[in-house]
Amino acid sequence: MKKDGWKGDSVDVIKMPDGKLTNMDNTRILAAREAGTNVKAKVHDFNEKLTPEIQELRGREKYNTWGEAIKGHINKQS
Repeated sequence: MKKDGWKGDSVDVIKMPDGKLTNMDNTRILAAREAGTNVKAKVHDFNEKLTPEIQELRGREKYNTWGEAIKGHINKQS
């Protein structure tokens, strides 16, 4: 990443109801920070519907919105 910059898809960032941003990919963001590389991110509204493609691709079939998905992600963390 330090040599070639950001490669691959952007990370998904969710705008929470309080206006703050939360992401689902801390590992790649941390790696980019350590490499001094800009992060490619796509910001989603908390109530934005997940598309069937994203639900399947990212294993989020049980969630209907990005807000539900990030809350589920947060609740899985210890």
